[in-house]
Amino acid sequence: MSSRLVLSFSGKILGEFALSKPVTVLGRNPDSDIVVEHAAVSSRHALFRQVDRTIYIEDLASTNGTVVNGITVATQVLHHLDLIEIGQHKLHFFDDALLTGKVSDLEDTVHTDFERTMLVRDVPAAPVTARSDPELSKTVYMPRPTLLAPGTGAAPDTRYALKGLGGKQAGQVIELTRANTMIGAAGADAAVVIRRAGSLYLARLSGRNPTRLNRAELGPGTHEIRAGDRIDVGDSSFEVISLDASPVTPGENFTTVIHGAKEDNP
Repeated sequence: MSSRLVLSFSGKILGEFALSKPVTVLGRNPDSDIVVEHAAVSSRHALFRQVDRTIYIEDLASTNGTVVNGITVATQVLHHLDLIEIGQHKLHFFDDALLTGKVSDLEDTVHTDFERTMLVRDVPAAPVTARSDPELSKTVYMPRPTLLAPGTGAAPDTRYALKGLGGKQAGQVIELTRANTMIGAAGADAAVVIRRAGSLYLARLSGRNPTRLNRAELGPGTHEIRAGDRIDVGDSSFEVISLDASPVTPGENFTTVIHGAKEDNP
């Protein structure tokens, strides 16, 4: 299956992206596969997952949600000509196998009462420029109905962390201070812990082996996690802890993740 996304903003085409990888991450973070620099887009906003010949979109507990054909979704199978809204940007999904030659000039096409899309001709494969942004975790909220219920976690100032139980990070404590914290190995078994409004969510990113939450295989989309939960990613295992309830004991290896790097704190 050959699929692609055409990204636009206010009617202007910004770029075209082939969905050729098992997982493609979209967000404001420069490390994302598709970088969209806009305050309404979360650092890691959504991902596109390819399973056999099917493409899924999964919202990563973003501030403003992910909308497909006018409906806010947590996870959704994509079909040819679907319209995706990420903040104020639009993404048009194309299955190249269903296109007969080149499509016509930019025009509106209505397929159902709720689905609207635009066909594009000779879209340039222009890259979306990424840049370093120290304010990646700050996203402007846009009022919009959402299907992702707000978490029932603790107050926003509660300090959470992951305590390594096994694997290369056994004994380490990774404080969850950022909006998104990746765990596992990049390009292999990996997952992301997302912090939104005082609640924590877990989503699988990549890898041959399933991510497990409390020893059960993690399904698509985001899943709320709480203190006491166990996470297994590849050969690493973690426990979610509250630093307020379980302060780091002397001698423990305390690690803070800052912009993807680790800093050991004495």
